[in-house]
Amino acid sequence: MYTQQDNNDRWGAILVALKYQVPAPSATLTPSTSQNVAVGGSISFTATPSNFTGSGNHTYTWTAAGATIPPTNPISAGASNTKLLVFPTAGTYTVQVSITRGTTTLSTNTTTVNVLSAPASPNLWGISGTNVVNFTVNGGIDFGAGPTTRFAQSVGTNSAALARTDAPSQVNGYFYWLLNSQNNGGVVQVYGSDAAGGSQILIGSLDVNGAGTNSLGFVRLGARADGVVYGLAGDGTTIYLFKFKPNGVTANASLPAADRLVVEDASVTLVGGAAATFQNGDICLAGDGNMVALANDGSGLTQIFTGTPNGANTTLTKKFDVLPVGGQTFTGSVNGVAFDLQGSLYVSTTGGTGDGLYYINKNTVNGPAGTINISQVWAGSGLTDLASNFFPFTIVTPVKMASFSVKKLGNNAILDWTTVTELNSDHFDIERSYDGVNFEKVGSKQGAGNSTSDISYQFADPILVNKGIIYYRLRSVDIDMHAEYSAIVILKLNGGSLKNVSVFPNPFRSDLKVQLNSDHATVATLRISNMAGQVLVNRSVNLQKGDNVFVLTSELQNLAAGVHVLELISDDQRINQTIIKK
Repeated sequence: MYTQQDNNDRWGAILVALKYQVPAPSATLTPSTSQNVAVGGSISFTATPSNFTGSGNHTYTWTAAGATIPPTNPISAGASNTKLLVFPTAGTYTVQVSITRGTTTLSTNTTTVNVLSAPASPNLWGISGTNVVNFTVNGGIDFGAGPTTRFAQSVGTNSAALARTDAPSQVNGYFYWLLNSQNNGGVVQVYGSDAAGGSQILIGSLDVNGAGTNSLGFVRLGARADGVVYGLAGDGTTIYLFKFKPNGVTANASLPAADRLVVEDASVTLVGGAAATFQNGDICLAGDGNMVALANDGSGLTQIFTGTPNGANTTLTKKFDVLPVGGQTFTGSVNGVAFDLQGSLYVSTTGGTGDGLYYINKNTVNGPAGTINISQVWAGSGLTDLASNFFPFTIVTPVKMASFSVKKLGNNAILDWTTVTELNSDHFDIERSYDGVNFEKVGSKQGAGNSTSDISYQFADPILVNKGIIYYRLRSVDIDMHAEYSAIVILKLNGGSLKNVSVFPNPFRSDLKVQLNSDHATVATLRISNMAGQVLVNRSVNLQKGDNVFVLTSELQNLAAGVHVLELISDDQRINQTIIKK
């Protein structure tokens, strides 16, 4: 039966008042990620405001100390403003824009620009055909317009596995290589030469799969900082690890027994991947002994594994899938990987579309998605392997750091740092030093594991002694115990004792004079390093109270032409001065 109550229930209504929420204003700068560019190069930036109060144009004020900012600045413009900034000298620049309209003023995010000089000499090597070739690269920039031939292989030709040691020096380090195809029941043959391609010989042979008869479709080499050369081989079902410690071009039979070719692991454990993927690829080793293994199946699947050689218990764990910028897959073989000075990676491809040399910037590795986008450095075919003899103490980092700073608060040093992404991070070790060289662990902070959001951390370290300057760094450790060090930050507790430091002539050819004033008699350390951070000169200098002058002569004879950093380190101060040798 229908009632009036039914009617009221059926046609009842609720009145809801909605209040419009005004979006918060924001300001962004693109590109936002760290950029690399050659000296004199330019980058186009765009500043974009959103939801500013008022009406009409916005006022854009650009800051980038040392860069050339085109007129007009500040400038009145519409919904965005784009400028092409030029970076005239080597160094690190910070770009930011302040935007104003009405009563709203906001600053954009900052973008770091690393302006790089050409290396003094080739620093990356590869195999193309039957030639060992040179590249001159820095930060993903090809300064040499592609490869140049270093020497022709007269023995062991048709090779695609190259390694280079830094003994007796980086300039004079030896080359070692393997044949491209090992179709003889698992036997690998190792060849070697001096730095110029002289004295080429067959170092020795090794049957890596013992009684097995499978042929090896994958064989690659990589040198370690201690001079040991590792090889990784695969037959589609098993991955083998072998090694030897060469002595120049000495034949294997003449090496000490402990240094001869030997199988270290007859069945490497793979986590997150399969032996069948290792049809192409390469290996390289970091300064801490960690191995990066690149695997490619020739059909579009490319992966990066990491692990530490550990005798018969070696494990390689898949870290990333590798994709060209744009997200497509490689159509040919991906067959070379090598470190650069900063701990980033170069990769080579051949036999497909987009052949050439590629760059993986360790600072822009993606987060938990587990992929790396890489960008092309040089386009060309025929490059079948890569090698370098630089051994940075890092691998592709699991943590991307946005900031790291230290300040004094009461009797504590307060360390603050922020991560943008974390991939399988475990913890952070906080390390302290009073001389900038010798660090000790003073605490730890648990990492987030996996994150794509900004995460802030803080640590308080009691100041127990007044040493003038305290140095701090972070050691980011992932779940596999692989680690990477941050930049060093400095806490100055009082003014330094060294004043009026001057270095001349600068640029110089042979002699260099250093003049300074010291508040007291002390012993300081003088260091000269190249742009890769390698210390080339290290000596103590006795300083008297007052004015001091000393001249560097013989120490400079072995310095290569180019840019270097001179450091003066006292008990309470560190002073850096850029010097240039003609």
